[in-house]
Amino acid sequence: MSLTVGAPTRVQPVPVPVAPSTTPPLSRPHPNRRLGIAAIVISATTMGAAGLFGRMATPPGAALGEALTLGRMLVGTVGMLLLTVFSRRLGVIRRTRLSPSIVLGGVFLGLSLATYLSSTLLTDLSRAVVLHYLGPLIATVLARVLLKESITRMDALSLVTAFAGMLLAAGLIGGSATAGSDQQTLGTVLGVASGIFYGLALLCYRYRSDMPADVRSFWNFAFGAVATAAMVAVTRPDVTGMTGANWAWAAGFFVVCGLLALGLLVIAGKHLRAAELSGLSYLEVVVALIFGALAFGESISLVAALGAGMIIAAMTLPLVAGRRRRTMAPATQIAPAV
Repeated sequence: MSLTVGAPTRVQPVPVPVAPSTTPPLSRPHPNRRLGIAAIVISATTMGAAGLFGRMATPPGAALGEALTLGRMLVGTVGMLLLTVFSRRLGVIRRTRLSPSIVLGGVFLGLSLATYLSSTLLTDLSRAVVLHYLGPLIATVLARVLLKESITRMDALSLVTAFAGMLLAAGLIGGSATAGSDQQTLGTVLGVASGIFYGLALLCYRYRSDMPADVRSFWNFAFGAVATAAMVAVTRPDVTGMTGANWAWAAGFFVVCGLLALGLLVIAGKHLRAAELSGLSYLEVVVALIFGALAFGESISLVAALGAGMIIAAMTLPLVAGRRRRTMAPATQIAPAV
């Protein structure tokens, strides 16, 4: 009698169902709206002081708009470079991939600030300011067309109210007309160019929101310096007449209205929609009026005060609307796991 041992039976593994992952995919950093609002308010305030610093830094009869803007960009570049070195983030700058929006954002900003300062020397300051602030309107329209950003009725009302208030505050409505001349015409053309360049710069800030703010600011200043240096090479401004006091005010202009103001503008552009950024940036006009009255004794008429009040009211409209949208958003808007 023999005992036959059969081959062992192979047991097929039972497939275990795997539950779908509930981990959300990686996404861009969520915008910090409070940080964006604080950044644009401080930026607009320091930008509004540019007239004070610029006038005190310029000798009588001189035209130093391009030279002051170049210093503004160079100090910003060096300041952001030192900041990244001290924070041990220099490697982040080397590893960051540049894109056309980064390059053009800095170039457009440098051209905008240089043409704006030149416009203020050739035409009325009020006219130059109004033409420069065509930029936020241009940025909002282009963001709607190119980036498909929504423009609510509240956003549109805010922009229209702010622009109308700026016309009143600048004295272009109800003010006396000035005689035309070749310098007035050139100043107007430069003012329009300033507004266009400013709007394109604000639009560029809406791209590449993945880039850290310090890295973006460094490249923004660097390419702005390149564009402004090209203008200085053409215009060749004479700085030999500047005194020690002029250079001291110029140094303050470079740091306060350059490194601080423009660096915060980049941060605001990362965290705010174009309509919000545009409305809040008009605060610069109100600040410029206050500095003009306190430092140079420039009178503020009733019409100008009304315009400043309209600007402040327009600034609050997108903020109130954004808060209302957040409070009314239902919790079911969270995307379900697939």
